[in-house]
Amino acid sequence: MPRKKDDQKRKKILDSATKVFARNGFANTKIQDVANECGIAHGTIYLYFKSKDELFMSIFQDNLSELISYINSEVEKEENAEKKFRKLISLQLDIIESNPDLTKLILIEFPRTGNFLNDRNIDVLSDYIDMIINILRVGIEQKIFSIDIKTEITATMIYAGVQGLATRWLLDGMSYQLKDIEKQIADFFLEGLKHPNNNKTNK
Repeated sequence: MPRKKDDQKRKKILDSATKVFARNGFANTKIQDVANECGIAHGTIYLYFKSKDELFMSIFQDNLSELISYINSEVEKEENAEKKFRKLISLQLDIIESNPDLTKLILIEFPRTGNFLNDRNIDVLSDYIDMIINILRVGIEQKIFSIDIKTEITATMIYAGVQGLATRWLLDGMSYQLKDIEKQIADFFLEGLKHPNNNKTNK
């Protein structure tokens, strides 16, 4: 039970920190700001995180690891590679739209920090791209995607494309629903991925 309470408190601190960092930016945020948002004493945060930097990076690592696990579990429910890919795009866009503060941190604030590309963060990003690579490989095996695809490069391009779309959405003031362009985005990528013998993708 104590362990569960510790996990819940840690999650509460991370959720509060996400809001504050997204609102103020990393440089302008103090640990006291996070404590105030969370409704706890300043010193309590240091029981879970050694520094502001560790707290900040934990937002990225914990959330992205959790999201990768969730997306993987949902994608695995589909047998067909095209359906896997459409599910991947759908879930990513839904997560982006449902978590604007986290999206802002991932796309804008995290890359600004000097130690963003540390080993732990690189591992998390690699897991994310590997998830896409696995879908591409299934598609090649099922003869849905072209055998000429360079899976690592293509997966990185898909990852970057979705991040670019999310950045545009933020810059546009989140004035439209990403769900409305979900099919268009998936169709765009699938058109480039599909096997030459497939004249049209499954709907």
